[in-house]
Amino acid sequence: MDNVFGYPDAVWRRFVSPERAGGLDGHDVVRVRARSPAASFVLELSFAAGPVPRARFRALGCPVTIAVGAWLAERLETQGRLALSELDAPAIRAALEIPDERAHCAFMGEDAIRALEAELKSRVA
Repeated sequence: MDNVFGYPDAVWRRFVSPERAGGLDGHDVVRVRARSPAASFVLELSFAAGPVPRARFRALGCPVTIAVGAWLAERLETQGRLALSELDAPAIRAALEIPDERAHCAFMGEDAIRALEAELKSRVA
């Protein structure tokens, strides 16, 4: 598939071949949603296998929305809970080279991370 719209390479690779796309099953799955007027995605984690989670995402939106979901799932699956404090809109924008006109996708990703942090804290308490 050709990148005729000139998306950054980090976005395009994750859009064309979105690893970790899909859902998780089980009673231990932590699921959060993030929405904007034009897009949405679901981020899911399972800690059944240990301290580093399995992570999956589902997204509806532009290639940047899909890339954000894929990148977040990748980071969470490789770095676990340690990644949470480091994941915010500026970090997402820098990693994926997201331009200003698509910044809302990175903020949607940050919203999902903050919701995930809150959900994980509520399950520990």
